[in-house]
Amino acid sequence: MTGYILTETEKDAIQGKEFAPYEYFNCVQDINGVWFNFVTEQQKPLVEASQYAWVLQCQEGEFVPPPSPDPF
Repeated sequence: MTGYILTETEKDAIQGKEFAPYEYFNCVQDINGVWFNFVTEQQKPLVEASQYAWVLQCQEGEFVPPPSPDPF
C-alpha cells in the first residue's frame, strides 16, 4: 500500500485535523516507525482545497504494516 511519508513534525501538524466536513487525517506508523498518511482519490480534491494541500506534495512510499498482535 502506498502512502505519503511524513516527518514526526508533519504528522503532529495534521493528526486528527479536519480537512473537510467529517473528513480527518489519521496518521499511522509502519513497521520501521515511519509515519504515513493515506488520501483516497475521492479525498484528494478536498485536501487540495484545504490548508493542508502540502500533504499531497510529500514523498510517497510503500507502507509495511507492523505485525498484528496474536489474538490468543
